[in-house]
Amino acid sequence: MKTFSIGELATASGVATQTIRFYEQQGLMPEPRRTESNYRRYPHEAADRLQFIVHAKQWGFTLDEVRELLTLQDANGDRAEAKRIAAEKLQKIRSQIQSLRRIEAVLAKTVDECSGEGAVAGCPIVEAIADNA
Repeated sequence: MKTFSIGELATASGVATQTIRFYEQQGLMPEPRRTESNYRRYPHEAADRLQFIVHAKQWGFTLDEVRELLTLQDANGDRAEAKRIAAEKLQKIRSQIQSLRRIEAVLAKTVDECSGEGAVAGCPIVEAIADNA
């Protein structure tokens, strides 16, 4: 059975070796088997698990949420629990989108209102940011 060194796993997954070590420390990746020279050797399943983590992070899941999902996956846990985690994430994302839309509207308005000339005093962009702070 082919195994990967940490460098090979990093290259294959597009993740830095330090990130893989961090995921191990956080309990997201299992401790790999070690050679007599104490080098890490990862089974093929480690690449799949790392890809799961990478994709979940791209979807906006926190490390704690990823850990929960991996725990469910490892134990072939309840699908309802996975749905609950995803539904909570979806609600957070929708809230963030609403907030970004408000910011976009204000920013677009202030960019249109700003002449782009003269001193920054009285600039609608700076004033809007200061008012929102």
